[in-house]
Amino acid sequence: MKTLQAQTNTSNHSAHLSASRNNRRLTKRRGTVSVLVAVLMIAFVAMVAISIDTAYLHLSRTELRAATDAAAQAASVTLARSQDVTQARDAGVAVAQKNLVGGKPLVLNQSNFIFGNSSRNDTGKFVFIPGKTPFNGVKVIIDLSAGGSTSGVNLFFSELHGVKVFQPKGEAISTYLERDIVLVIDRSGSMAGQKYIDLCDSLDIFVAILDETITKEFVGLASYDSTATVDVGYTTDLKQVPAAARSRSPGTGTSISGGMAAGFTIMQTGRSKLFVERAMVVMTDGQHNEGQDPIINANQIAADGVTIHAITFGAGADKSRMQQIADIGRGKYLHADNSVELKEAFRDIALTLTTMITE
Repeated sequence: MKTLQAQTNTSNHSAHLSASRNNRRLTKRRGTVSVLVAVLMIAFVAMVAISIDTAYLHLSRTELRAATDAAAQAASVTLARSQDVTQARDAGVAVAQKNLVGGKPLVLNQSNFIFGNSSRNDTGKFVFIPGKTPFNGVKVIIDLSAGGSTSGVNLFFSELHGVKVFQPKGEAISTYLERDIVLVIDRSGSMAGQKYIDLCDSLDIFVAILDETITKEFVGLASYDSTATVDVGYTTDLKQVPAAARSRSPGTGTSISGGMAAGFTIMQTGRSKLFVERAMVVMTDGQHNEGQDPIINANQIAADGVTIHAITFGAGADKSRMQQIADIGRGKYLHADNSVELKEAFRDIALTLTTMITE
C-alpha cells in the first residue's frame, strides 16, 4: 500500500514538473512573440511614417511647381500688357502668395524674378536670354533653402528618418507674346463657288479662337487674284476680317507675291516689332502665275523678323512652293484636301499664334 502511494506521489510530481516546464516554454514563446510583434510594429510604423513623408514631399514639389508656373505666367502677362518690370514683378509676387507650398503661402521677392528676352533660334525653339531687351519673358527661380518666410517644408515624422525640413527648388520661364497677324487669302478664279465659302467659314473659326485669348490681337486682311488689295487694316474687331472676305468676289489670275506684298504693307502700320511677334498666314489653292516669284517676298518678309505660315487648299495648289515659303519664314505649312481639313488648318495655326510659352 505504501509502495503504491509512493508511486502515485512520484507520478504526480513528474506531471507537475512537466506542466511547469510546458508553462515556462509557453511563457517564453509568448515573450518571444511579443518582442517580435513589437519590433514589427515599430518597423511598420516607421515605414508608414516614411511613406507619409515621401508622399508629402511629392505633393510639396507639385505645389511648388504649380506656384512657380503661376507666378511666372502672371508676371509675363502683366509685362506684355504694361511693359513695366515693377508691375510685372508685383503681379508675380501677388499670385505666388495665393498658392500654398507645404501649408504656407509662397512668399517671393525681387531676387526671385529675372527678366529677359525669348526668341527663336535656328531650329525654331524659343531660347530665354536673361537681361536681353526687349523684355518679353520672365524667369522665376525659387530656392526654399535660401531663407525667408517659406524657407523649407516641415516634415511630419522628421525624428524617425533624421530629416527635419525638406528644401525644394524650382524654376519656370514664361513668355507672353503679343501678336500682330496678317492673313493673305486667295480669291483667284479657281476659288469661286463653294471653295470661297469654305475659306470664309474657316476665317470665322480662326478669329473666334483669337477672340478667346486674354489679350486683343491686331489682325489685318489682304487678298489677291491677278492683283492684290488691302481689305482690312490692323484691327482688334476681328469679325471685320471674315466679313470683309465675304464682301469680295473671286477674280482671275493668281499673284501670291502681290498678296504677300499687300500683307506686308499692313504690317508696316502695326505695333513696334520690339514688343510684338508678327506673323503672316498665306493661303492659296493654285499656282502662282502673276508678278515676281513669291519666294523673293518670303525672303524679304522673313528678314524683317516676320513668321510666315502657309496653307494650301485642293489638288491644284502649289505645295512645293508654299512649303518653301513656310520654311523660309520659320512657320508651319499645312495642306487641306477639303473644307473640313481647311478649317482644321486655320484652327491649328490660330492655336499656334495664341500660345504662351512656359518652360
